[in-house]
Amino acid sequence: MRLLLLGALPWALMAQAPPLSFSDIQGRARMSPDQYRTQALLAERQRALASSRGFLRDGPSLGLSAGPRTNPGGPATTDQALDFDLPLFLAGGTRNRLEAALGKADPTLRKGAGIEAKFRLRQAYLDAWLAEQLLSLREADLVTVQSWRKAAQTRLDAGADPAFQVSLVDGEVLKTQLELEEARKQRVLAWAGLQSLAEVPSQPVPLDQPGDLPPAESADLAPRFERGAIRQALQARLDLEQQALRHQEALATSRWSLRANYSKEEPGVSIAKFGLAYRFARPGEGRALRQETEANLQVVKRELEIALVELDARFQSALQRFQALPAPSPSPDFESSLRAVGLRLTEGKERPSEALPIRRQLLEAQVARLRRLHANHLLIAELQALTEGVN
Repeated sequence: MRLLLLGALPWALMAQAPPLSFSDIQGRARMSPDQYRTQALLAERQRALASSRGFLRDGPSLGLSAGPRTNPGGPATTDQALDFDLPLFLAGGTRNRLEAALGKADPTLRKGAGIEAKFRLRQAYLDAWLAEQLLSLREADLVTVQSWRKAAQTRLDAGADPAFQVSLVDGEVLKTQLELEEARKQRVLAWAGLQSLAEVPSQPVPLDQPGDLPPAESADLAPRFERGAIRQALQARLDLEQQALRHQEALATSRWSLRANYSKEEPGVSIAKFGLAYRFARPGEGRALRQETEANLQVVKRELEIALVELDARFQSALQRFQALPAPSPSPDFESSLRAVGLRLTEGKERPSEALPIRRQLLEAQVARLRRLHANHLLIAELQALTEGVN
């Protein structure tokens, strides 16, 4: 018995734990794939920048060679040679523009990816909260219909109602059970979506209410969107990609190298040489490289133009829905209405054929209220993400 009580203790503590709030979940957030992709992109551009640091196109190369020299009639000696090659990068302006673009894009891209990750986490939290509320509603609805089934059976046994009235309730019980099973499935799926974004328990736990909606004020949303981190990140990404392609082209067309050679041929005899080397391009190589760069520039520019159009449409859609939000009003007391219908059914003032459609309408209204609340909170979260600044 003691072991049984000890085994049940963690579950009892979990049941007493307060619901998880969004701030709790945000503190357990995982890095999103977009954040990792942003880090990889910035690291790649930083590596490209480092490859041309100090007027170098690539890292210097050092060669060492040695071999015997035979002298007819004299002692054999060993020749030693040291070769040093420095590939030069003389397009300093191109490198400086890439460095400036990277310095501007780094905080902006990281901020934009973080805001999007926070919004996705908020969306997953709201989805899990809605699934939890709908599950509770379906569970309560099944209890209600089962109690109505007993009342209908009692009236049938008393000869007050025909048998088909009980059959109607039986059919509603089956339908309610199927809806409950679907609600359980949706809660597991919604929780899995939240679990993929944050370190939450493996099994669903209660979630805190999302809170009150802020007042509907849209006067300054458009200017804030123009200065928002997500939009600024797209523009910074365009400039960074353009400068990276120009830098890549300059690296490929850099052909000069600085070379040095130091050799020892005989005891007391050494030779040092310094010079330049030039790599000649193959026929058509330069033109093809310029065409490739221009085509890639157009691709990047067009892709990011499309992304900006889609982002603007996303904001306009959210703004229109936000402006159309009705003024806050007290929530209807659907539960009291449902209890009143159940009481009339028990007292014989209503038959199941009359009470069931009313119950279904009240249930649909409760579901619609929850979905409306979920949609409003998600809309507010999206607008906050789209209008959040870099600083």
